[in-house]
Amino acid sequence: MKPRKASIPSTSWAGIDLAKLTFQLALWGHQEFPEMKVRSFARTPKVMKGVLKWLREELPAGSSLGIVMEATGTFGQEVGSWLLKLDPTVRIAIVNPGQTSAFITSLGFRNKTDELDAKGLARYGKERNPVPWIPLTPELATLQDLVRTRADLVKTRTAMTLRLNDHARTSAASNALREVIQALASQIKALDVAMASHLAANKSLAHPVERYISIKGIAIVTATTVLAELGDLTRFSRSRQLTAFAGLSPKRKQSGTSVHGKTHLCKKGSARIRAVLYMAAGCAVRFNPDMKATYQNLLARGKEKRAALGAVMRKLLVLMRAVQKADRNWIPRAA
Repeated sequence: MKPRKASIPSTSWAGIDLAKLTFQLALWGHQEFPEMKVRSFARTPKVMKGVLKWLREELPAGSSLGIVMEATGTFGQEVGSWLLKLDPTVRIAIVNPGQTSAFITSLGFRNKTDELDAKGLARYGKERNPVPWIPLTPELATLQDLVRTRADLVKTRTAMTLRLNDHARTSAASNALREVIQALASQIKALDVAMASHLAANKSLAHPVERYISIKGIAIVTATTVLAELGDLTRFSRSRQLTAFAGLSPKRKQSGTSVHGKTHLCKKGSARIRAVLYMAAGCAVRFNPDMKATYQNLLARGKEKRAALGAVMRKLLVLMRAVQKADRNWIPRAA
C-alpha cells in the first residue's frame, strides 16, 4: 500500500537553521522528513536572490511561502530583512528558541545536526503556523542598538568595578582597571547624549517616552529600553498579552495534592525588559504612592517580597501601555 501524500497547505513553510557564516534551508514542513530537500547557503545578502529563486521553483502550486527562523542574536533579523527587501510577500517568522527546541526534541530525533534542525523548524512552521515577524523601523532599530550597547557597557563596567574591589591588587593592575572603568563611563555618557539626540530628532519615539517617564519610578533608561525591545505597546490588544510577551506573567507549579511549588515569573521574552523593570519597581515601591500601596497590600496578604515586586513590575508595564493608549501623563490615584 502506497503512503498517502501530504496535502498541500495554503502556506508552505521552510526552515532555516542559522549560523554566523552559513545557514541550512529545509523544504517543506508538510512533507515527510526523508522527502525534505536541504541546501546550505552563505549568510550574506548577495545569495538571497538565489535563495528566493530556489524556494519559488520548489514551491507547490497555489501555496504561499513561509520561512521559520530562531531568534538567534541579530542573525534572523538580518536574514529576514534581506528576504523581505527582495520579496515583501514572504511570511517571515522569527520564533523563541526555547519553543522550537522543545518542539524539535518532541520529534524524537536520535541525532542533532544543522540539517535536522532546519527540517524541524520547517515542521514547526507547518504545525504551529507562527505569527509573522514585523521588522523594526529604521528609527526604532537605531534606538534599540543604542540602548543595547549602553546596557552591555554598563554590565561590563559593573564587572570591572567588582574585580577592582574584590581583593588587594598591585598598583599597575588597579590603575589598568580604573582606566578601563573611566573609559567605559565616558562611552556610556556619549551613548546617553546620542540617545537624547535621537529622541529629539524623532517625535514618534520621544512622545511615548515622555508619557512613560511621567510615571514615578520610570526613568529614561527604563522607558527607552521598553520602547526599543517591545515597540508600540498599544499594538497589544490586551494588557495580559503584553505582560506575557515580556515574560512577566506568573508561572505556577502544582500537581496533585503534594506538589505546590512557588509562583515565579515565566521569564519568556527579553531579559533586558525584566532587568530594567526590576530596578524601576524597587524605586516605585518607595516613591510612587500607587505602587507603594500595591506592594504593601501584597505583603500584608502574605506574599513574599520578590513575588510582590514582580506584581509591581507587571503593573508598571501595564501602566506604561495605559498612558500611551490614553495619550496623557500619569496621575497618581493616591492623590
